[in-house]
Amino acid sequence: MLLRLKVSIVGSEPAIWRLLEVDPSLTLDTVHEVLQAAVGWRDYHLHSFTDTDPHVRLRAVNGIVREPRRWVPLDLLADSDDDLPETDWTLGQILTPESGPLFYEYDFGDGWIHRLEFTGTLPTPANAPRARLLAGARRAPLEDSGGIDGYHDLLDALAEPGHEDHKNLQAWVAWTAGPWQEFDPEQLDIKAVNNELALMFPAPSANGHDPGSESLTDELTNRMPPGLRREFRSYLRAADLDGPATVEADVAKAMTTPYLWLIRRIGPEGMSLTTAGWLPPAVVREAMTELGWAKDWIGKANREDQTLPVLQLRESAQRLGLIRKIKGRLVLTSAARRLLDDPPGLWLFLARAVAHRHRHDSARDAALLLLLEVAAGTRTGWTDYLEAVSFGLGALGWSTRTGAELETSTVQALLADPREALLNLGIFEDRFGLEATTVKAPGQAFARAALHA
Repeated sequence: MLLRLKVSIVGSEPAIWRLLEVDPSLTLDTVHEVLQAAVGWRDYHLHSFTDTDPHVRLRAVNGIVREPRRWVPLDLLADSDDDLPETDWTLGQILTPESGPLFYEYDFGDGWIHRLEFTGTLPTPANAPRARLLAGARRAPLEDSGGIDGYHDLLDALAEPGHEDHKNLQAWVAWTAGPWQEFDPEQLDIKAVNNELALMFPAPSANGHDPGSESLTDELTNRMPPGLRREFRSYLRAADLDGPATVEADVAKAMTTPYLWLIRRIGPEGMSLTTAGWLPPAVVREAMTELGWAKDWIGKANREDQTLPVLQLRESAQRLGLIRKIKGRLVLTSAARRLLDDPPGLWLFLARAVAHRHRHDSARDAALLLLLEVAAGTRTGWTDYLEAVSFGLGALGWSTRTGAELETSTVQALLADPREALLNLGIFEDRFGLEATTVKAPGQAFARAALHA
């Protein structure tokens, strides 16, 4: 048997509601998880279930005021001798045709009250999911928006460009909603909700998961808090990561030209550096000319320490594992030797290196989040990439030593190496990050290849 119930946020106008089919044997702690996914909360705050509206004062009947029952998580039981453990009670025990509504409160500060009404039962079809969203309207309110009245005030201010707080609230909403979903009060993706509910109750055949088969994006997803995990997965699905992850040989050759030129110029015999440890001036001039960089550079372009494009290319090639410096000479790694006449192989090698070769874990996470944004192809400027990666790093738990959010300058530094590689590959065109950049299909394919590595 499945229980059909309507969930509505008390006081919402127009109504925010969901119609669900739920296995009545689910305990309330699991029902909490179902409601978080179905309504669209991020599970940042405390919650409880009661059999009366917690915001309504009960009246006496025959001089007696009935004590409401309240079910809470185990870590809240110590605060009261009257509360009941939500892990010991099932939905079917509490929500019946005779019981009246059940109330679910989320975030005791904002006080989001959800009314759960029994609307019927039906036989359980074969292979029926234990929880499924049938219908509904409107997304969940934004977390920490001040309860239902505060949320209504927020929507009014957003709808009125002349409101004194309009711009500030727009910025707050953009940051709070995050880069993985546009804030639209009317939006509800029923398919995405049911995808999440299906993941909560996997089929028995899906339990044999091989940890070694976990993809880079799966690994990132599983490290995020559950609420943000749901939003991230939806964004991943929209990003089309299963699209093309290869390019034609001539495209690979064009994209890898700077790295290919450098490793061929160094050659199997290696190259001696100057006594100060720089590339010879003739090689610097040659690089600037043959790679087409001289026309945009002011100066003689013959000293590596004063010719940043060449210096950054050389340092990038070292970090990515193509060359190394030994006793005053640059020499090719064994991988670079194999790839001297294989541009498609070099293209794939660089994709894997951008994803995996990092000096610390925070830089790795930043690079993977940047690659995801490149694969999605929806950002149009470096500031947009920075904001998206900053949000993702926060979701993964990265912060300063005092627990504060990472500064933009810190995120910029974490992204310096992968961004340099993307610039050298022609995926990003604006080295100074001042102009809009629309990533083209080959750049998206490179990012997909990196994330699949």
